[in-house]
Amino acid sequence: MPEPKDIIPFAGCFAADDEARARARVVFIGLPDDSQSTYRRGCARAPERIRLAYDGNCYNASTETGVDLTGAVADLGDLASLDSWEATARRYREFAAGIYSSGKVPFFAGGDHAVTVPVVAALAALNEPVHVVQIDAHPDLYPVFDGNTHSHACAAARMLEMSHVASLTQLGVRTLNRPQSQQAVLHRDRLRIFSSRDLGGGIPAISHIPRGAKVFVNVDIDAFDPAYAPGVSHPVPGGLTPRQVLDFLQCADWTLVGMDVVEVNLTFDRNDQTAVLAARLLHEGMGYAA
Repeated sequence: MPEPKDIIPFAGCFAADDEARARARVVFIGLPDDSQSTYRRGCARAPERIRLAYDGNCYNASTETGVDLTGAVADLGDLASLDSWEATARRYREFAAGIYSSGKVPFFAGGDHAVTVPVVAALAALNEPVHVVQIDAHPDLYPVFDGNTHSHACAAARMLEMSHVASLTQLGVRTLNRPQSQQAVLHRDRLRIFSSRDLGGGIPAISHIPRGAKVFVNVDIDAFDPAYAPGVSHPVPGGLTPRQVLDFLQCADWTLVGMDVVEVNLTFDRNDQTAVLAARLLHEGMGYAA
C-alpha cells in the first residue's frame, strides 16, 4: 500500500521559513474563540481545521483568477482566548491594529461572529474611512441579546457604532425580524441590506462603495445555503451559492484591507465541506489582495 502523504496546509500557500514570512504582505491568523455563541459551540476549533482540510495534496496554491500564492502567505498562528471576552477582544484588536499599521493584509479564520468586532475596531489604526461588506444569513443587529452586548448576534450593531466604519453592506440576509428591522431604520444612512431573495440573479456591484475605497469583507459561513455549508450553528435554507460569492469577490473594485470567515462549526460539518469552502473563500480573497 502507498504511504500516506504528509498534509500540506492551506494548499501550499504558507511561507516555509522566517525570512519568507517576514516578506509576506498577506497574513493568516486564527481567532479560536466561540465564547459569545448563543446556541451551539464548536467554532473555536475551526481555524486549524481550515488550514488542514485545504490540503495541498488535493488543492493547489493558484486562485481561479491565476494568482499563484505558493509560499506567499505568512501563517501567524492562532491567538488563544484569554480569561474573559473583554481581555480576548482587546488582544485581538491590538494584534490586528499592528498588522494593519504594518501595511500587511490580514485574513482571519474564526471563531464565532463576535471575533469580527475587535478586528474591525482595529481598522481605526488606518486613520481612514473603511467600508464593511458582511455576507451573512443573519443581520446581527441586536443592540443586546440575552443581556449580552458582546453576543455574536450583536456583531453588526457594534460595528455600526464605530465612527471609522463609513458603511455596512449586508448580503444574503434572510432572518430580519422586527427588533433588528428597527435598528436597520436607525442606521439607514450607513446600512444597506440585500436579502438572499434580492440576489437570485447574482450579487450586483455595490455602487455606494466608491471605486478604490478601503473595504473589509466579513463572511459568516451560514450566508451559504446549508447544502453548501452544513457545518454551521444556525443553518438557514435559501442561501447563497459559492459561485455567487466567488464571482462577487473576484470582480470587486476596492482596496481590500482585510477579510475574515467566521462561524464554521466542525461539530456539524460533513467531509470538511464547510471548512474547505471557508479556506477557498480566504484563498480567493488573498489572491485579490495580492
